Amino acid sequence: MTDVSADPSAIGPFVVLDKLGEGAMGVVYAGYDRSLDRKVALKLVRPQSTRRGVDLRARLVREARALARISHPNVVPVYDVGEQGGEVFIAMELVAGPTLARWQASADRTWRAILEMYLQAGRGLAGAHREGLVHRDFKPDNVLIGDDGRARVLDFGLARAEGMRNPEDDSALLRVSTPAARALNT
Repeated sequence: MTDVSADPSAIGPFVVLDKLGEGAMGVVYAGYDRSLDRKVALKLVRPQSTRRGVDLRARLVREARALARISHPNVVPVYDVGEQGGEVFIAMELVAGPTLARWQASADRTWRAILEMYLQAGRGLAGAHREGLVHRDFKPDNVLIGDDGRARVLDFGLARAEGMRNPEDDSALLRVSTPAARALNT
């Protein structure tokens, strides 16, 4: 089992460059994808893979699957999901920039500039909804503002697929949920 309290030098095929932060579920690192010559963000679950009866490894896989279904400029794309030492990681776009909360507090912003960032985040959420996913944990800390000025929603760890009764049920995130495919899933 990987000890994420010690900074690894590699996670799966990715070289670890720096630790970006940590939260309740795990640690996020900046990494480098040698095969595609790009920087990535790597989210790795903590070794304590259960909390209050919730399997955090399964939740991270759900998050990767949820993100992989969404192709929208205002949602952080997932590039890969894998295991290292029995623990799950997600590789996704590395967004250089602050959270929406930090961006908003870092300078005097006009109400129009603030509204534009929230509208971009809303467009990302609408893109997720079109794929049948509900974020369930939207807040300014789950939106990154890139150096390009584009807002990107992230952290779909609590996402719920349309019609899913139990948020811990992976099967609903495995089904395609576009309008044309919904009839096939019933």
